[in-house]
Amino acid sequence: MNLRIESAAIDSLMVRLFDQINEANMPWLMAAAEKLRQAFGAQLIDLVPSYTTLLLHYDLHALSETGAIALIQRSLTNLQPLTADTGTLHAIPVWYHQSVGPELPAIAQRAGLSPEQVIEQHCSRDYPVFTSASRPVLPIWGWWIKRSPRPALPPPASACPKAASASPNGKPPSTR
Repeated sequence: MNLRIESAAIDSLMVRLFDQINEANMPWLMAAAEKLRQAFGAQLIDLVPSYTTLLLHYDLHALSETGAIALIQRSLTNLQPLTADTGTLHAIPVWYHQSVGPELPAIAQRAGLSPEQVIEQHCSRDYPVFTSASRPVLPIWGWWIKRSPRPALPPPASACPKAASASPNGKPPSTR
């Protein structure tokens, strides 16, 4: 961990803990977020964790930038990562079909696997979700991104209906 604090806006600071995206960062980032929420209390407007950073938006009327930086430094002194079992497990239904995953055969070929083996490996573990987009909901899994050389395809959001989601019964998403 390499703590750096950078100005992001007049009332926001970027707390950078790591230089590289790595699944092992998550327990540290979760611990830092918890410590900062406790330390800032009502002076905290928003705290947005990401792959290597935390964006901290604080009440400028209650705290100066110098005061916020000092509070961050005090809060994160001797920081320890949260245990691996911290967090909430969310079951997200997954639907594998050429119409929603046209890159699956190419990913399988590049990985030297069959599409069925890719699906089996994908479903064989839990994934810590770093972040997600909202159109459509696309969780980003650090482990799979590192492992999977993805072919260049147009972004799926351009081809998906606004409210698309996989249904638990495995049927295609409804279009509106």
